[in-house]
Amino acid sequence: MRRRTVPPPERLTLADVAHFVLALLMVPLGVVVLVRTWQVAPNALGILVGLAFIGFGVYRLGQAVIRYIAYRQKKGGNVQ
Repeated sequence: MRRRTVPPPERLTLADVAHFVLALLMVPLGVVVLVRTWQVAPNALGILVGLAFIGFGVYRLGQAVIRYIAYRQKKGGNVQ
């Protein structure tokens, strides 16, 4: 099955900004979860949750940047 590419967004919406902000918050929250888990009681669940927050946050940030670059290119802006 081929992977289809998502078309570039037509405009930047409030939901896009909210997703970006939440992704920015996920990474430090994951670090806090990891540090506190390690300090208080190191266990597999806490470490996995912290790593999941960091991983999904980085993934969402990457997706947001890619979509924003596609939006700017479609709009005709100069993105480097």
